[in-house]
Amino acid sequence: MDNNRIFEKVKMKVAISNVKEEEIAMNKGKLNIGKGIGIAACIALSMTGVVFATTQIINKFGANSSDGIQTAINNEYYSDVNTEYKKANGISTSIESFLIDDSNFAMNINIKFDSNYKLQEMLANKGKIDIMDLKVVNEKDEKIFATRELESEEMTSLYKTEQEAKENYDSYMGAYSGTTEKISDNEIKFYLTATGNPVDFPTSQKLKVTFNKIRNRYWENGEEKYIIYEGKWSYDIDVPNKMAKSNIINYKLVSISDENYKFESARLSNTAFKIYLSNCNGISWNDNECVETSDERKFYPAQRSDGDGEISITDDGTVTYYNTFNLTNYEATDNLKVHIFKSNGQEVIIELVKDI
Repeated sequence: MDNNRIFEKVKMKVAISNVKEEEIAMNKGKLNIGKGIGIAACIALSMTGVVFATTQIINKFGANSSDGIQTAINNEYYSDVNTEYKKANGISTSIESFLIDDSNFAMNINIKFDSNYKLQEMLANKGKIDIMDLKVVNEKDEKIFATRELESEEMTSLYKTEQEAKENYDSYMGAYSGTTEKISDNEIKFYLTATGNPVDFPTSQKLKVTFNKIRNRYWENGEEKYIIYEGKWSYDIDVPNKMAKSNIINYKLVSISDENYKFESARLSNTAFKIYLSNCNGISWNDNECVETSDERKFYPAQRSDGDGEISITDDGTVTYYNTFNLTNYEATDNLKVHIFKSNGQEVIIELVKDI
């Protein structure tokens, strides 16, 4: 079986993930190409991104999680589970905390190495440690999250052609970041932050978390190398009632200053506000882009990854726009104004009202 030929698109998705993995990036000056034009173009664009540094000094789910997630944390919308450590191949792991709603999924995993491992040496030479094949499903076996590497491996083993995989395999299509922090001489904390674009995370009452490969990547003589430590780690965790149901609030259109622009939807959750438009010729990223509440507070784009915002061209030439802002259910008002801009600097104002 020629896996390189059959699953070229799958491998490209892995490349996208690896670009985002250590530093979340978004180039607000670029125009993303629509999915119909091809994933290879998306890779090229993703690699031109500029690093976005979060303004949060302390974030329970790592520096790459959004200010919207931080607001949810500040309002106690998360769960500390602190599972028992499970050990395999001299490596013990425990899930510390997680958060899930329609828009975002985040999780902390502590990874502890016994005396056979030298963590300082593993982190030398730009060394990084991550979980290569993390998978999360709910009680209905719906996929919450899976790494690109795991999905590529599963597709290759299950299907003979890319078309067959497309028709039958349920991929995780959101963007994500995996980063780590050293917390002692023998332990690190792995932070996962994932967005639900282009679909919402399914409502869940229980989560099953599994992984079998912990990877240590490092550089040697100018070449990236890696070591994979194999074991079997599995956890079943309960989702609190506050996270086991959708918290989406929809907003409907009141007016739009450019009537050629077509409003598609605007949705608010406990961690983010998302708006979708089409037929928006001339649209461009702008530093003043924001959503404004009726008490004149302004909330700006999350800017964590290409999964948080995109300007695209569909196959028929229609320009579409979506973006994710750091407004959440905790600060929103019944009436909102979204301020976006054209490349010539002209402002487009979208007025919205809560759809009761």
